[in-house]
Amino acid sequence: MIWPLYFIIGALSAFWLVWRYQNRRMIAMASKIVGPPAIPLLGNALLFMGQPEQFVKLLRDLTTKYGSVFKLWLGPDLNIVVSDPDDLKVLLATPKTNSKGPQYKYMADLLGGGILSGSGPTWRKHRKIATPNYGKRAIETYSEVFNKEVNILMEKLRIKNSEPFDIYYDIVRCTSFTVCQTLMGLTREEATTLPHLEEIIDKTQCEYDVIFQRMTKWYLQIDPVFWASKQHSEQKRFMSIMEEFSEKILQHRLEKLKNLDDSKRDLMNSEDDAVINTQLSVIDRFILSQELDQDELVKETFTIFTSSQEASAKISSFLLLMMAYHPECQAKLYDEIKTVIGNDDRCLTDKDLKKMPYLEMVFKEVLRLFPIGAILQRTVNEDIEISSCTLPAGSSLVAPIYHLHRDPRFWTKPEYFDPERFNPENTNNRNPNAYVPFSLGPMDCLGRFFGTKLVKTICVRVLREFELTSPETYDDLRVFISVSVVSRNGFPVSLHRRKK
Repeated sequence: MIWPLYFIIGALSAFWLVWRYQNRRMIAMASKIVGPPAIPLLGNALLFMGQPEQFVKLLRDLTTKYGSVFKLWLGPDLNIVVSDPDDLKVLLATPKTNSKGPQYKYMADLLGGGILSGSGPTWRKHRKIATPNYGKRAIETYSEVFNKEVNILMEKLRIKNSEPFDIYYDIVRCTSFTVCQTLMGLTREEATTLPHLEEIIDKTQCEYDVIFQRMTKWYLQIDPVFWASKQHSEQKRFMSIMEEFSEKILQHRLEKLKNLDDSKRDLMNSEDDAVINTQLSVIDRFILSQELDQDELVKETFTIFTSSQEASAKISSFLLLMMAYHPECQAKLYDEIKTVIGNDDRCLTDKDLKKMPYLEMVFKEVLRLFPIGAILQRTVNEDIEISSCTLPAGSSLVAPIYHLHRDPRFWTKPEYFDPERFNPENTNNRNPNAYVPFSLGPMDCLGRFFGTKLVKTICVRVLREFELTSPETYDDLRVFISVSVVSRNGFPVSLHRRKK
């Protein structure tokens, strides 16, 4: 009998007609925006059924065909892709888009509705609590830990031979222990005994892959289908070990906080970032605020950990890989490093880093090509008029940062690696809004100063001691988007000790 099929078709048709009636205003406004043809119920979701590498090409082709503003329907969700820099500045800075888009709910399933994946009052409250420990003055006090962990990294690298290896796996352990001792407030001994630390380090990217698949593949957004999938069982396992990991961190900090007297607890409200950092970690501040329940504490603890250690490790690895691919750039950067710190294997200071303009140019070019937030989505809470159209309330803004950073309208030979793009002359002659690696507005990247200093500390110390080569070339590099930009072949480099 086929009556069940008729029933399903009828129910879906009724849902579609009711939805169209309820959203007739948004649909009418969307009809004035160009975009690929959509089919009922699914919209343009079938376009995103390919492999991750094809996603990058798809958005580039759609931008070429439809211009800097076009629409995509992902099921009933209207997404308006905007790649005009001036329009993006307006859209990302306005309070009308201060909510994460609907696709972030799949990240919130893992991380909760906090700093990385949330929006609204909860996001605002959590970010305010955490912000002092990410300020410039607080970051200055992390130098000792940064250098100590890089010393340990260097000891590991010195015993390697000249055979190629993926340098990310060593760097991510360095950044993980660094985050534990700064933002988490742990000792190194406490960090080494955290349950499942190695497994979490190794599997975090796999979980981001699952999240991005749910964001882009329509059938995985159907909960019963996802629940029956292998990805769901893997996510459940990861969430289980993530909770044990975070609960142990909280246990360590609760024990330490019991010994704080009332005067030190008052530091919670201090305006002195440096004082706050020496006494209270981000986790301490979450606990003492009494604004988070246990589930929020667990998920926000892991959010602080993973958003800091994984992103810093990726950027560091991409930077070192680019130096291996481009020996002329590596030689120029090494000369600058040698000029500033000489042949001494000493700790780096903030003053040292400020004396390295070419390092800053290299760092910016790496972030241009491989941004951590490759694509941003924001909910449009009220109608917003831009140069070419009006984004209707209820739609989603999509900011394709990866593609904006490679747009030939703003970058000469955009696919090439060229740090000189960021010399003063070239920077002054370019639209400043064409480069937004940390986003814009109130929802910009909280950890930008932390990550910048940690990445530079790692890379300067490695390049001061080793010349890097790679068995591959820049033309061999294959990247795809999975929340952030990922290298398909990892980060293969060979280390060669420099002559003193």
